[in-house]
Amino acid sequence: MLDKSYLVRSFITETIKGIIAKRKLIPLISLCLLISGCVESPKTITSPTTIPSPYYANVDPWLDHSIFGVEALIGSGILRSYDRRVFDCSEMAAYMEWMLEKHGFDTKICLADRFANGSIAHAWVAIDIPPRRYYMEPTALNTGGFIFSTIKPYDGNYKDYSRYDGIYEDIYEVTKNNPVSEFDWWNDPQLAYNLKKTQGG
Repeated sequence: MLDKSYLVRSFITETIKGIIAKRKLIPLISLCLLISGCVESPKTITSPTTIPSPYYANVDPWLDHSIFGVEALIGSGILRSYDRRVFDCSEMAAYMEWMLEKHGFDTKICLADRFANGSIAHAWVAIDIPPRRYYMEPTALNTGGFIFSTIKPYDGNYKDYSRYDGIYEDIYEVTKNNPVSEFDWWNDPQLAYNLKKTQGG
């Protein structure tokens, strides 16, 4: 079965070739492609672009539901290192949210267009352990070790993490207004095994 996005890209490519051959409307077509989002980076073309089902399955409770329990769990590490093109903060946050939920933690995915009043967009995880909310910086797992990835209310940078543009209950909510391809950690062969294992595969 042919991928619909492949057919659309092929149609657009052939149409553009015809227009270029005639040397007409090139600026207008280029502008339309950019505005419509048809010109995509390689990251957003990967398939499948849907969320696997079941996604949240086989809860495996973690004994320690304190922030120290979170640190012990994530201290076991992510099996994939940061890669801006295929496994950046958004995929890392989605993966950690999935892993923590699988172990019974109440988590959410946070997004900011300008993290810490800077110029970069960022994603991280909120972890609710009553009576407090903690945050987890997913990229720190690859750079600073697991102790530095949890942000507690008394940490100096806690305010930066509590300023988000959106906080989402789960993968379904975050992908309603954001491309699934920004969060599709399950397309990585190193991590797909973890999902299949929880699905009974």
